[in-house]
Amino acid sequence: MKISIYDVAKKAGVSISTASKALNDRKDVGESTKERIRSIARELNYEPSHFARALAMRKTDNIGVLTVRYFPAPVITNPFYSKIIEGIEECLIRENLNLVTNILRKEQVEGLETPKMVKEKAVDGIILLGHMPEGFVKEIIGRGLPAVMVDNKSFDGSVSTVMIDNEGGAYNAVTRLINTGHKRIAYLSGPSSRESFKKRREGYSKALSDKGLSPDGRFVVFNETGEPGYSWMKKILSHDEKPDAVFACNDVTAILAVNMLKEAGFRVPRDISVVGFDNIDMGTHFIPAIATVDVNKEMMGVKSAEKLLELINNKNAGPGEMIFPTRFISRDSLKER
Repeated sequence: MKISIYDVAKKAGVSISTASKALNDRKDVGESTKERIRSIARELNYEPSHFARALAMRKTDNIGVLTVRYFPAPVITNPFYSKIIEGIEECLIRENLNLVTNILRKEQVEGLETPKMVKEKAVDGIILLGHMPEGFVKEIIGRGLPAVMVDNKSFDGSVSTVMIDNEGGAYNAVTRLINTGHKRIAYLSGPSSRESFKKRREGYSKALSDKGLSPDGRFVVFNETGEPGYSWMKKILSHDEKPDAVFACNDVTAILAVNMLKEAGFRVPRDISVVGFDNIDMGTHFIPAIATVDVNKEMMGVKSAEKLLELINNKNAGPGEMIFPTRFISRDSLKER
């Protein structure tokens, strides 16, 4: 028969509330009473219920991570985001907390549907991972849970954010392409509505401008529909003049671009160089290895979780913005002319 907190309280001659407070080290119970109740709990081999503890402490010890499935593959399987989640989990394990993930469909987000774990406050705070429309973010924040946004920006500054220096990283990558002799540089991107992709486009354009080059609209392509494969990329090859380099919004797109170029008869990097962004593990093993913009993804996860715990534990803590620096990594997909 499983021993309950009722059995501990009964043997100690105290109320269930006092027994619960003692076992959870609450300050409103004397030290001698705490030790006596703990001793009885050990004697009875009492194993505390997580749910009972949550009720007593008004905490669940659960931290939620919310992502959205816009395309067939959910964000959580993306090599970039999976590394961020590893960082979040590393922090939570250290703090003896639980990670709860929830993947929403695009239709749920568009309908401003509040996920169950937020509605029922089954978590103490929530990390909003990846792109989410402003209206949906406001709906979630309005539920009163502490929140941190990762790889997305709070437009009014009311929500803590963890971002990459997207513009600076793109600027450095395109500058490196120009400095190695490339002049006709294409930009291949995901949806233009994504804050990170918009900033990378700005960095791309600024690098060209600073070097006296003008962005060629024929070579700037956004994948607005999430079309799988690389057929959408072929627009950059539909003109008589071809690019001599491709800057891709991320490494997955860079890998697809290399395959697309190979299929079209181009050699990478001899004919066209390709540079990505994010430095995912897959890029180092691909042939050719992908030149890329590196960012410490695990540390982004750690810092987002630490900021969320600060907001949970300190009601006076305000929102903040953390921007992670980047560094360029040259690999075989870049022709150093």
